[in-house]
Amino acid sequence: MNKTTKKIWLRYIFTPALLVLLLFLIYRQLTLRGDLAKQWATLREQLNGRTLKWFLLVLLLAPLNWTLEALKWRKLLSRINPLPFYRAYLSMLTGMAFSLVTPNRVGDFAGRIMHVPDRYKLKAALASMIGSIAQMCITASFGIIGLIYYNIHFGNKASLIALIAAVFIAVLILVLYLKVGRLSSWSTRNRTLRKVNVALRVLKSYQKKDLLYILGLALGRFLIYNLQFLLLVNILGAGVPWVPGFMMSGLMFWTLAVVPSIAMLELGVRGYTGIFLFVQTGLTTASLAILGGSYLLWVINMVLPAVFGSLAILAIRRK
Repeated sequence: MNKTTKKIWLRYIFTPALLVLLLFLIYRQLTLRGDLAKQWATLREQLNGRTLKWFLLVLLLAPLNWTLEALKWRKLLSRINPLPFYRAYLSMLTGMAFSLVTPNRVGDFAGRIMHVPDRYKLKAALASMIGSIAQMCITASFGIIGLIYYNIHFGNKASLIALIAAVFIAVLILVLYLKVGRLSSWSTRNRTLRKVNVALRVLKSYQKKDLLYILGLALGRFLIYNLQFLLLVNILGAGVPWVPGFMMSGLMFWTLAVVPSIAMLELGVRGYTGIFLFVQTGLTTASLAILGGSYLLWVINMVLPAVFGSLAILAIRRK
């Protein structure tokens, strides 16, 4: 099977089939208890002037979330090619636009480095990798907290294995992140990496205080994201308690981070994961509220910045 045929199978057959399966599973979850009409009526009752102030708070938290990511990106570039804040912000938005159409948002770095001079692009791509690892460190940490809670209350053999694997992977990622400068030393002894060794030297330029600062910004982003999600689902009438809800949302975002997906499937994955973790565990019976909150969060934090990033791409092309 050649590359073109594989793309056709992936894009037009396999991916749509998976999407249909996910939508079917979500529909089964929604209709399992037979109270879909009641859930829909409750959902409409919750969308009123009384909840508007909390929805506005969710919207105001979104630019703060993007700002923290732009600060993180600017800090990473400060060792390569320092950019003013507004350029770092535009670069981050452009990356969001690319990430929306690539598996697991891996295209994020490609969009970001469009704003970086050609001679710095490879180094900037490595810097983007460091930022992604930092965010994954935070996501994995809260995923472990969620898995511990899940194992205590609803655990089985499979969830225990997942917890052990998550701890091992999280420790490995954290050590890699804090010792990222050693990759440059290792590359000098590896013949296949000698050609990119000049770019890898940039990893040595990040001191531990830089890495901890970036981790702090990643933590801020994660906390905002969780707060937005819990506010949205409770605005929509889920009634999720805050402490268990925070643990389950951490587990949900960790699951979304480790499960391979593309934009076409992401909404389905988000919906099914949210319903499974919140409804099947008994934290709420309002499956429509969980579904709606997951989708609104995706639109606010992914689609909106991607739209702005697309406009930034047009500006670059004209320039």
